[in-house]
Amino acid sequence: MTANQRIMIVDDEEVMRDFLLEVFAENKPIGADSAETALELLQQNEVDLIITDLKMPGMDGLSLLKQVKKQNSKIKVIVVTGYASLQTASDCIQAGASDFLKKPFSIAQIRNAVAEAVK
Repeated sequence: MTANQRIMIVDDEEVMRDFLLEVFAENKPIGADSAETALELLQQNEVDLIITDLKMPGMDGLSLLKQVKKQNSKIKVIVVTGYASLQTASDCIQAGASDFLKKPFSIAQIRNAVAEAVK
């Protein structure tokens, strides 16, 4: 991933969102605390990749993934969750997710997923 590629981090948990914003600081990432906020921010910002939590109040990560892919199929989306199941992973991949990671994940795992997604 190059420094000029933009990332958006969408997670209602401030600690996780701040952690990922720090991990990808060189990309000047955009943070959003909800899927609804993320969709608003996408109207004003170009992003190459979104890392989103699956379970959030209001619109969930799968619904956000579907909306993003409808608006711009070129945006890569990685879904992360503490509530992984085979069905959920399958649903996300079928909807166009580049990857699906179970929390907790390592910095190396998320960096790898991002590198693969933007290849």
